[in-house]
Amino acid sequence: MHPRRYETFIMLAPNLEAEVMETFKNKVDGIMASEGGQLVKFEDWGRRLLSDPVKKELYGHYLLYDFQGSPGLAAELERNLKIDEKVFKYLTLVLEKKFTDEDLVKAKEALMAEAARREAEKARAAQVDQEAADEDDGDQVDGDDDAAEDDDEE
Repeated sequence: MHPRRYETFIMLAPNLEAEVMETFKNKVDGIMASEGGQLVKFEDWGRRLLSDPVKKELYGHYLLYDFQGSPGLAAELERNLKIDEKVFKYLTLVLEKKFTDEDLVKAKEALMAEAARREAEKARAAQVDQEAADEDDGDQVDGDDDAAEDDDEE
């Protein structure tokens, strides 16, 4: 059977300590490694406000795993998430039913290209902001000179 591409979204208790959070992430990484899965992308979205309270909590800590693996990996991951008390909710989606190693490399390259594009866009925006700030500083200096000249004429 061909490996598939999955995305698992996990909502954890919001008040977990950093050490407990790292232990949980290492546990998920260990499950993936033991089942032969490979991580495509991981995002830690952090603590966010929930639309509805879950277990009397108004906030949740969100994690997103995008990975390649067998259906057995997805089942084992869900089994572990189901019995973990720190997990409020989880959802696993099949993104692609046939996801080869070549597709994995292409996906990682696309993610790296997107990250590079975003960084370049941020740098360009920061440069434009800096130039605008420099122009504003220049306008204020020029405006002060005009005011001083007006005072001299009187």
